Amino acid sequence: MSEGGSYLITGATGPVAEATIALLAKRGDMLLLTGRNEERLAELYRIYGAPGRVETLAADVTTGEGARAAAEAAISQFGRLDGLVHMVGGFHAGPVALTEDADYERLMRVNFLSAVKATRAVLPHLRSGGRLVFFGSPLAAEPLAALGGYAASKAALITWMRSLSHEVKHRGIHANAVILTMADTPQARKERPHVDFTQAVSPDLVARVVAFLTGTASDGLYGSLVPVMGLFGFSSALAGPGRAD
Repeated sequence: MSEGGSYLITGATGPVAEATIALLAKRGDMLLLTGRNEERLAELYRIYGAPGRVETLAADVTTGEGARAAAEAAISQFGRLDGLVHMVGGFHAGPVALTEDADYERLMRVNFLSAVKATRAVLPHLRSGGRLVFFGSPLAAEPLAALGGYAASKAALITWMRSLSHEVKHRGIHANAVILTMADTPQARKERPHVDFTQAVSPDLVARVVAFLTGTASDGLYGSLVPVMGLFGFSSALAGPGRAD
């Protein structure tokens, strides 16, 4: 899809989303920003809002009803829908013995099923050149201890997205995923004061890749996993020094 498209951004109130909103709005895209945090949506509208260009809608796309309402609102506002940038997500860490069933169910609902419902809502409206952008994790391929629920939900998302891509690519629709690790946001720094954020990902770098995946430069990508992981890397004492200073 060429620049100046119309996109539904789900999870727009999340900590990584604002940089993407800012970049796509600056590019001239029409954006419907959705999320459950109405106060944050109002703040985003004050900064980026423009009638008929950047609008907001309080919606819970983890429900089919909320997802359909968001897609229909985008069509109503902009007259067309060219893609979905699905930024809804959740995190939980804990060993199996201490992780409740409800935690697993929430992770699957937020990280996987929300993508299914949002995609099903927008697909009928997409034309050739449409874009579907999702967000995965390197833990889907290399899970670590105490992160099994989160890793499994992201693995489900990635596997489903790759299958989806085969279904829609012959319609000219591109489904791809950004693979990122922890983002360097004020919220993350507050919650994890002990973490070295030099290896975290800048939301601005994520935004640039989203712009790439929603632009014509990515016309050759279908079902791709695009890693945006900064300096992050898995390490082991057996591997020896990991740097060549």
